[in-house]
Amino acid sequence: MISRKTLMLSCALMALGGGAAQAQTVIEELVVTAEKREQSLQDVPVAVSAFTDERREMVGINSVQDLTNFTPGLAYSTNNDRINMRGIGRFTNNRSSEGGVAMYNDGVYTSSVTAFARSTLFIDRTEALRGPQGTLYGRNSIGGALNIISKRPTDDFYAEVRAGMGNYDTWMTEAAISGPLVGNIRGRLAGSYNSQGEGYFTNLNPNGKSEGGRGDQWQVEGQLDGELGDGKLEWWLKVDSAEWHNLGRGPGGRTTITYGLRDVTSPLQAALTPNSAALGLPLGLPGNQCQFCFDTDDGNYISLENNGYAFNATLHLDSFDVKYIAGYTYYDYRLQTDLDATSRQAPFQLPVSTQPYYPRRNNQYQEEVWWFSNEINIASTYDSPLQWLIGAYQFREGSNYTLSDARHPDDARFENPTLFSLNPATQLIPAAPNPERRYAYGSSENRSESYAVFGQADWQFTDELKFTAGLRYTYDRKRSFESARLFCLYTATCPISRVTGRPVDVTAVAAPGTSTDPAVYLPAFTDPTTGLRHRGLKYDWSGITGTLGVDWQPDPDTLAYAKYTRGYKAGGFNSGTTTLTPNVTTQEETIDAYEVGLKKTFGGTFQANASAFLYDYQDIQVPITGRDPVTDLNVTRFFNMPKARIVGFELETIWQPIDNLQILANYSYLNAELKEACCFQDPEDPRGLQPGVVLAGNTAAALASPTAGLNQDLDGAKLPSSTPHRVTFNVNYTWEFDVGELSASLTHVWKDKTYYSIFNRYYNEGKAWHQTDARLLWNDIDDRYTLIAYVKNIFEQEGVAGADGSRINTGPNTGFINRTISYVPPRTYGVELQYRF
Repeated sequence: MISRKTLMLSCALMALGGGAAQAQTVIEELVVTAEKREQSLQDVPVAVSAFTDERREMVGINSVQDLTNFTPGLAYSTNNDRINMRGIGRFTNNRSSEGGVAMYNDGVYTSSVTAFARSTLFIDRTEALRGPQGTLYGRNSIGGALNIISKRPTDDFYAEVRAGMGNYDTWMTEAAISGPLVGNIRGRLAGSYNSQGEGYFTNLNPNGKSEGGRGDQWQVEGQLDGELGDGKLEWWLKVDSAEWHNLGRGPGGRTTITYGLRDVTSPLQAALTPNSAALGLPLGLPGNQCQFCFDTDDGNYISLENNGYAFNATLHLDSFDVKYIAGYTYYDYRLQTDLDATSRQAPFQLPVSTQPYYPRRNNQYQEEVWWFSNEINIASTYDSPLQWLIGAYQFREGSNYTLSDARHPDDARFENPTLFSLNPATQLIPAAPNPERRYAYGSSENRSESYAVFGQADWQFTDELKFTAGLRYTYDRKRSFESARLFCLYTATCPISRVTGRPVDVTAVAAPGTSTDPAVYLPAFTDPTTGLRHRGLKYDWSGITGTLGVDWQPDPDTLAYAKYTRGYKAGGFNSGTTTLTPNVTTQEETIDAYEVGLKKTFGGTFQANASAFLYDYQDIQVPITGRDPVTDLNVTRFFNMPKARIVGFELETIWQPIDNLQILANYSYLNAELKEACCFQDPEDPRGLQPGVVLAGNTAAALASPTAGLNQDLDGAKLPSSTPHRVTFNVNYTWEFDVGELSASLTHVWKDKTYYSIFNRYYNEGKAWHQTDARLLWNDIDDRYTLIAYVKNIFEQEGVAGADGSRINTGPNTGFINRTISYVPPRTYGVELQYRF
């Protein structure tokens, strides 16, 4: 295994070698739009990682995980669809709380990361702006911004078809056609279909199917563009649609394995994979027969429907441009999961009751979301030392979000439950019907609005010195209408069900709820026809953000910059829970970011971009169990952790020492620590018994009690997904022949151990890992076709993309903490043919 010191030393030696090399080739200039103007990457005073379609093909970036490998400071977890930049991101998938990394598709804000995994047939360039973008990309860009730029219609006729196949019964086909239509109007139409027939995880149920990466996905996209008034007005329109029908492929799909001990007494506890003897019974598969195995009847079924449009129009006037950007998206994501984690379906009798128990349970998760935005930018174009850009922005999102819709599909008794009562004489009063056979339900209807005005000015003070100042005001408003219902069966909460065998509706006592939206419902209430408990939430936030910076460019090959940036992210709600928990609203997050950077090109053959940063990150939004400062009681809620300090260094290099040889090397260091983080309770270690725990904020009674949960001081704990060290190498070389050229590309990624929870314990830690990929590309002399052969994860390393713990609360193994690890895909390989007309 390559050591950290070896990798860091290699980066340093490469940097030294680049200045002395007598190279014969020059690094190609890359144009980006990081500051909403077209500029050379080396002239932009922002830490930007940019990838053209050619670079993505050469190094093999065709997933979001691949993008993180080549972007310092960027992290992504496929299982829960969460993206982080320099330790800042999101700790929940709740639709009422956004992430900290803003994502844009052709300038239109999107809350979905799926578009970033599209192939190079669709995407011309991907840009990752690291650090707060509090002026030009203000909406929730407290950690950074990602932007993809689509391939546009061409002036001349162009067509391309692609086909590929690989292991795990994988195949794909894509096609695109582009060119002039009528007058000066051009068009482009592209489509893709890909399928994976076998999963990475084996289902031991003979009637079940494998999962992990399995499923079918298709997408189609159409574009039109043109101009009016001899080019004074340029316009562009894109309409796209995509669908997924997957079994464990994509966010929420099967990527995890659980290690540890079984819960042998809890009747409702799912079994440890792959020991499918759940429900406390000593039945099922003996032993850990297969690491990447499971045994279920209900799979992780994923479906997605995504439709949208984007529209840009630019009016070129004598001294400035006016650009209008608009977009709309409809996004419907559904996930079914097997909650009992077994393939058992036949009813049986539990020791606590003479009534039957039906083991089959599943959950229906859904995000049905629609959003639209409008933006106007006015940018100077005249020849002057002072250049400026001003704009206004509007965004609105609505969503139907169902976090929990857990059901007993085989148990008809849940259709006619009884009401909870402390009086035995009234314990058999019928509750509202429950035709879906739910036992837990939590959903919310949400609306989010955001409005902003912003401006930025650049003053070229001298030929070498430039000053930048920017300011943005943002106002956010949110509302949420929640619904919840909860049942119990055979538990201590409802002992009457052990006799009658009828589920008990405990919603009134388990989910009392408190409304914060008096215009809707105050107080919370129960609908007698559905049994659903409802309440309304409402809040608004605002923030002033901006940037101050100075650039020094002593020569065309050198840029040094220093800047201060203020970032802001609106608060949110922990809505959609089954218990309508109190204290669900958070305040806004803010950040004061200081960064210095240096971009240098040596002789046109070696390029090094370095940045160092210090963040003061305040009021971090985290859902957790902790002490309520008002009631002095432990509650689970959305907390604002007071402060974190983030320090980091990033280096990106390109070296072309000789013709046709290119060496890429990236290194990132990140130290993201919580400060003033007290007092919180670890649900997996409620008594704070793990090594290194610092107890704080506990009453004398809690300390004296052998069972009370105890709070911890998390000062110094690492933020989740903040990998301390990461290194990426790529070496590619091209051989030229009379009939074409052959390129070979080899990539190696090393990632340091990483915590995935603010509780930095062994059960939340992912081990360090490395991965090696290889590609061969053949292009004919006329560039009519390309043949690609690839292998990813050659040595089948078990790369970790997430880790968390699960405490056993009953039986002889009480207190033991199982570990659930999310893995990147195993070894994959295949071939692809691209043909251009």
